[in-house]
Amino acid sequence: MPRARLGVIALACLYATAILASAVAHGRSPYGFEDPAIRWLGPPSAIRGWADLAELLAAPTILGVLVVSFGVGLARRAFVRVVFYAALAAWALLISDQVIKPLVQRTYYGELTFPSGNVTAVSATALAMWLALGPLLGRLPRYVTLLLGGEWIFLMSLAVVGARWHTPLDAIGSVLLSVGVVTAGAAVFEPAGTPGPYEALGRDLFEEQGGK
Repeated sequence: MPRARLGVIALACLYATAILASAVAHGRSPYGFEDPAIRWLGPPSAIRGWADLAELLAAPTILGVLVVSFGVGLARRAFVRVVFYAALAAWALLISDQVIKPLVQRTYYGELTFPSGNVTAVSATALAMWLALGPLLGRLPRYVTLLLGGEWIFLMSLAVVGARWHTPLDAIGSVLLSVGVVTAGAAVFEPAGTPGPYEALGRDLFEEQGGK
């Protein structure tokens, strides 16, 4: 993906994160329009189930994704590339928990919640590994990993809201922050003219249509 496009995506997402953070700063409970989504995820009796799902989708799944990604990186002689993108994901989580949360000071049940560390970790890992491995994979793996990554992020967002750990806006802010940080790093790291997974997907679609 061209550096300019990565940079535009990064700036747009980071700017949106800043706007959302300003809007929710020092809030102490979900906004009224967030309540229906929270209630839709189930009664209080469902909280434990959502919490268990969130815990499963966090550290254990992230570790599994990283192990597989590092293995692919070693096999394809791109280990340094995968390590760099993994570091970007870690950097996004560090910014989320150590910078944004203390600055925004949004609380939910007495805990700082904006943005969600769990959703940030999952979003940043999913995107970072997809960007890292996309140019190394074939057509089908690119489609599959894109779909699985999106589902992973969506399920984690539902889980942290259903567990009453975060509100929907917390989850949205986490995704925006993750995309902003990871694409900003990618804009610096990727050499000019290097095709990324988006270009590979577009090329595949073009080839499927017979080059028309």
